[in-house]
Amino acid sequence: MIKTTSILATVVWLVIWAHDSYAVGSTSSYGTNQDLNVTQQLDSGVRALQIQGHNSSSSASASGISLCHTSCSILNGGTLENYLGAVTDWVKQNPNDVISIFIANNDNLPVSQWDKGFDSAGLKSYTYSLGTDSLAKKNWPTLQDMINKNERVVVYMDYKSDTSQVKYILPEFKNVWENAYDQTKLPFNCTADRINGTPDEMMYLNNHFLDETQSVLGQSYSAPNVDQLNSTNSVNTILTNSNRCARQTGYYPSFLLVDFFDKGNGTVFQAAADMNGVTYKATDIPSASASDSSQEINSGAFALDPLNSLALLSALTLTVLIQTM
Repeated sequence: MIKTTSILATVVWLVIWAHDSYAVGSTSSYGTNQDLNVTQQLDSGVRALQIQGHNSSSSASASGISLCHTSCSILNGGTLENYLGAVTDWVKQNPNDVISIFIANNDNLPVSQWDKGFDSAGLKSYTYSLGTDSLAKKNWPTLQDMINKNERVVVYMDYKSDTSQVKYILPEFKNVWENAYDQTKLPFNCTADRINGTPDEMMYLNNHFLDETQSVLGQSYSAPNVDQLNSTNSVNTILTNSNRCARQTGYYPSFLLVDFFDKGNGTVFQAAADMNGVTYKATDIPSASASDSSQEINSGAFALDPLNSLALLSALTLTVLIQTM
């Protein structure tokens, strides 16, 4: 059971990387990283989402941003507004949940362009603002504070954020550090890779997805190693990797990024729950048969300080209950 009096930054979230959470299709499709759409992801218990945006001269949306995997010629997951609209609908229907969105701003688009998309989709009114560029993780608000204020969507962007222009789009690497991504062999590297601060004062994002190089339309890109998905997403692999990294850092990750989170039938949730000493109640994960996105082109945890070993997995997995205990 997760208490909403927990500080947001000390909660271990299951974050769906997907390299992009909108890149939905079968494991045999080009450029995909999930086989369940964003609503199904959230319904299943995922509480953080990653998206990758590219400028689109053909888009009629307010932002002019399309969500594409590496290149829109490989996979185009539709407009930013369409994706965020689905997230907005879910947030409205789940008033006791807090989610995070990570933006990969590959085209270095101005933050004002992203703001147009959030505003047009109706999600901006639910976003949380720090009032500054960054906070030490111990100073972040509790989940209950955010729920009470109905500011339940935390947004981070890797490059070109500017809180003097758009206060709710936070600079990721001043608040969250990552290990290396696009790793192609186990064990995963635990060393801080992208960071603009002191690691112990920041949240930690663990890139837990195994890649391989693929090529389509003459372009090479990193894609999930689907043959190893059940092993990569297994409780044993996740806990072995997380425990090893925690011995190095002194704490578990705040965010755990995975491809095709449903492979293993919920094992990613079991691993996160085990890390945090909470009970995981297994539930059925939706079928992937009706989850294709609106693509435009074919395409044993060890003991740590309890403050750093909480988990937030809600909805159909672990339900966040309003408590003050």
